[in-house]
Formats: sequence, structure tokens, C-alpha cells
Amino acid sequence: PLCRCRQARAPSTSRTSERAAPEAPSPLAHAPAEAGNQAPRNRRDQSVAGVTRVTFFQTTATTSKQEAGKMALSEPTSLGDALGSDAGPPSLGDAVGAAAATVSMDEFSLVVDHLWLLICAFLVFIMQAGFAMLEVGTVRSKNAKNLMIKNIMDLAAGAFVWWGFGFAFAYGGGDYSGGPSNGFIGAQGFFFIKGYEPCDSSETCLFPIQPKYDSYAGWLFQWAFAATATTIVSGAVAERCSFLGYVIYAIFITGFIYPVVVHWIWSPYGWLSAFRDPEIASGVWVSPGVIDFAGSGVVHMVGGSISLVAAAILGPRIGRFDATGKMVSMVPHNSAFVGLGTLLLWFGWFGFNSGSTLALSAKFILLAEKVAVGTTLAASGGGIAAICMCFVKDGYLDLPHLCNGILGGLVAVCSAVAVSEPWACWVIGFLGGCVEFWMAVAVQKMKVDDPLDATAVHLGGGFFGLICGGLFGTRLNTDAAYSEDQPCGAFFPGCGGQQLGVNILGGVMIMIWCMGMAAIVFGSMKLAGILRISQKEEHIGLDVSYHGSAAYDDTLDGSGSHKYRQHAKQAIQEAIEEGDEQQA
Repeated sequence: PLCRCRQARAPSTSRTSERAAPEAPSPLAHAPAEAGNQAPRNRRDQSVAGVTRVTFFQTTATTSKQEAGKMALSEPTSLGDALGSDAGPPSLGDAVGAAAATVSMDEFSLVVDHLWLLICAFLVFIMQAGFAMLEVGTVRSKNAKNLMIKNIMDLAAGAFVWWGFGFAFAYGGGDYSGGPSNGFIGAQGFFFIKGYEPCDSSETCLFPIQPKYDSYAGWLFQWAFAATATTIVSGAVAERCSFLGYVIYAIFITGFIYPVVVHWIWSPYGWLSAFRDPEIASGVWVSPGVIDFAGSGVVHMVGGSISLVAAAILGPRIGRFDATGKMVSMVPHNSAFVGLGTLLLWFGWFGFNSGSTLALSAKFILLAEKVAVGTTLAASGGGIAAICMCFVKDGYLDLPHLCNGILGGLVAVCSAVAVSEPWACWVIGFLGGCVEFWMAVAVQKMKVDDPLDATAVHLGGGFFGLICGGLFGTRLNTDAAYSEDQPCGAFFPGCGGQQLGVNILGGVMIMIWCMGMAAIVFGSMKLAGILRISQKEEHIGLDVSYHGSAAYDDTLDGSGSHKYRQHAKQAIQEAIEEGDEQQA
């Protein structure tokens, strides 16, 4: 019942219900049925009004949910009752079969799908720890605490903003006056107000009521994605952006800029959505929609596009470029954090990509497995490419380039990972690592100071990934991950270039929207004088300037407090001056 469009109640005739490949007959089709009832051929053939009851020995189709409830009440109360007095010694199969007698296949599938989404949401949450370690390790030690605070605030503040209006803008239908939906932005579901509805008798429900707009698991999964898009930007503006400026841009990204792009491409209403539902959507639609399975464009291009504009408007760090315009190297203060952060991100990416199946039932488990393999191979290709490029250019092997190459490969494969073969995922990752490496060099040549190379990793890798989504999709994989109506990649016979053209259009529109909005937000803050910290604060470091003390205690007595050290220095100086006066 879960789909990328997050509409668990989408009609069975919509595009969203056709995402999976046609299902093969279920083993239940060969199970004995009661007289007068035809055993269901597969999950789609199970009666909408009825409930299929599964044991190891039989399949019984009831005629209604009410009758199913009555049968549940009359179930055997003990294993002996279930097996009968003549059953003989019970076996493990007998015990399990009796225990499962009241569980419907649809209910079991629903629980598994929701549990899968929760687990993957937790994995994507772990990516915030990866971003935090990567950013803290890359910057200078005097700004380490500031970056850690911002990464944690991305989650804390982002959850409130996403709950309030970000999710409603992304996935809500309709408009504020109760009219039809539009393909640009949603308008329902703010703060979960009026967020429940009775469970339709034609659906599988675990409770008499259900969330109106999406499952809570779906909301949590999407909140983790939104936090990722915002965190990308914090690395690009590190070490010189004011905390007030950070709070303002984080609210705009999580609450408006990112949700609009999500609505375009992932909602059932979007004008660029491959999951558009014609029964509830209205307005313009660019058929057949963008293939962006896990967010090369929706998540990473959003963060990368904003990063480029923000870093350009904010200006470089003091001392980043010398008088001749040559870049001055600023070495990461903790390379171990950089490596650890990359590994945590790689680990979380399995939830990011594999979790985008949004389900394990209906054979989506096979798709999730393949996506996990493709994710691994893309990271491999990106890391190998970047470390080779580093050796060719600089003559040595450097950790930051290796890590950024891995991330570039992971970003690039997000779009096509579900529709491509494993070999293609490795190629996409390798080429994505090359794109990231040389785009980072180009950004530096433009005199744009991007401490984390967020622009190269996420904008460069993301746009290249969208292109690959229109090139590497095979017919078989596209049918399994989307539908038979979705065009396959241009590299394969009979597929044509329609999908490539739509994906490129989607990438261009994302850049126009995000760069335009970023120019307004960051330009306004710069004109208001609240975007950048002062030169004195930048010289001292954001930790001491904004947060009371440094991230690391460099005092011998373990006091650590900047205020305490300043007080002690002042007391010592006064004592020296007083002694000098007494001697005079």
C-alpha cells in the first residue's frame, strides 16, 4: 500500500499502483480452499471486502471483515483445541500454524512495510552524524563546536518546520480554498491538523482510523531526507556564516524551497512526477515524469544549488586566497573525523537508497536488495576514480579527495539505482567521482570558497545522476521499479531519448528554482547585515565568539571555559601591575 507518492490510498488504477512489475502467481494459489470459494491467485486478487487467513495448512477466504472478526472470536483458545484431541503430539509447524491462523496476509505485509520504512528512516537519521563528523573534521578546530551545533539544530528545528508546513507543501493536495490540487505546491496537512480519517472498508487497516495524508513512518522518512538537504548547505558556508543567518536559511530550505521540489517530482500531484495520479491531480504534467528514485535531483541538487549561491554571496574565508588570487590550503584539523563521517554516510545511504522502495512486500524486497548492491558499487567506483584523479593531479593520495569521491558516486547513483544493472551503477559511481573531483577544481578557480566541496559533490554529482537516470535504465528494471508505461534509458534499443530529455528538464528547473530562491534569501540577509560574522569573530573563531568556549580544552587545569581563562589572565595581569607599583 506504500508508494513513492506517499498516498497509501491511491486507487488501484493509478500510475502509483503500477510501480511494481506484474506479480507472478502466489504459492497461495495452489492451497486448498473451502467449498464455494476460489483460492486467491495473488495479493491483488484477494477480496477487497474480505480477509485472507493464512496457516501452514490452509487458506480460508471470508466474505467480509465482520465475518472475519466473528471467526477471530471463535478461534481455538489453546494449542490443544487448535489441533484437536486426535491430533497427536504437536509439532513446531502445528504451533506456528495455529498462532498464525488469525493473521491476514495483507495485515502482515502492511506491518512489514511500515517496519521497513521506520528502520530506513533511522538509517537516514544516522547520516546526520556522518555529516557532523565530516564537517567538524574538515573545518579548523576553532569552529568545530559551531558546526556540531548546526548539524544537531538541523534535526531539532527541521522537525518542527517539517511538521508545521514543510510536509504539507511537499505532499498535501488541494489548495487553501478547498479547490483542486496543483502541480507546484501542496496545501493540506499542516501540523497534522485534522490528520485522521476512518479506515475505508475497502482497505487493509490495523486500526479503525488512520492518518489522512500519509503514514507516520512515511512522515519520519521524509523528515530525515529534508534534514539532509539542509545540512548540505551548512558545509558550504562553514566558518563565516552567522548563527542567525543559519537559522533563517534553514527554515526557508526545510519549510519551502525543498518541499516545492519534492511536490514537483515525488508527489502524486507534481507536474514533473513519474507517480502522478490522474484521478486526483490537475494541471500541467510533463509526461512521463522524472526518474529520480532516491533524490539525485530532489535532495542533492537542491542542497548543491543553494550551496553554490550561498558560498558566492557570503564570500571566502579570511586568508583563503592570497593577494594574487591563488588558493591557500586550509588543512582539516581532524582527518579521522573526516574518514569516520564518510563511513557513517555510506552506512546511512543504504537506508537512503534501499528505503526508497518504501516497501518490502509485493517483491519489493528483491528491488531493495539490488539497490543496496548498486549503492555499494557506486561508492566503490567513486572512491577509486577520485583517488586516481588526486594522484594524477597532485602526485599523492589524500583522504578528503577519496571521501568526496565516494560521496560523489553515491549522490550520482541515487537517480538510476533502481532502474540500472549493477555494472551500470559502478560506472555511474566512477564517472560521478570524476565529475565531483574536477568540478571542485572549477569552483576553486571561480574563487568560490566551499570548505566541504558541497557544490561539487551534490550539485555536480546530482545533475550527472539525473542524466544517468535517463541513460542507464533497462526495460526490465524500469518495469519493476516504476511501470511498463515509464520509458527506459536512451542507451538501450527501443527506449528512445524521452526519459533523458525529461530528466534534464527536471535538473534545469531544480537549479533555476533553488538558485533563484537562494539568491533572494541570502542576498536579503547580506543587505540586512546579518549574514556574515565580523572579521574579529572570524579570527577568534565561532566557538568562542558565539558559544562561550572552544570545542577542545587546551588548558592544563581542565577549566576549558573561555570566560574563566579571560578572568584568570586579567587577575594575573592586575597582580603583576600591583606588584610593580609597590616596588616603585
